[in-house]
Amino acid sequence: MLGLLLLTATYTAADMSLDQAVKQARQRIGGRVISAETRNQNGHQVHNIRILSNDGKVRRLQINANGDARRTKGRR
Repeated sequence: MLGLLLLTATYTAADMSLDQAVKQARQRIGGRVISAETRNQNGHQVHNIRILSNDGKVRRLQINANGDARRTKGRR
């Protein structure tokens, strides 16, 4: 059964690129990136990243790319 995992971090830099978001996700979870894309969600750019973790589970993360305060959340 897959549970919900919320990872939260606050950032103060300018907009985060998709490459930066992927790097951050790999540092937090490890494993191999399966997919990464940026979408517009309610007027905000959000990076959607899927990673196959070292324990064999697919992790899904959404990282807000806009504004001064960003939240990272994910589920497994």
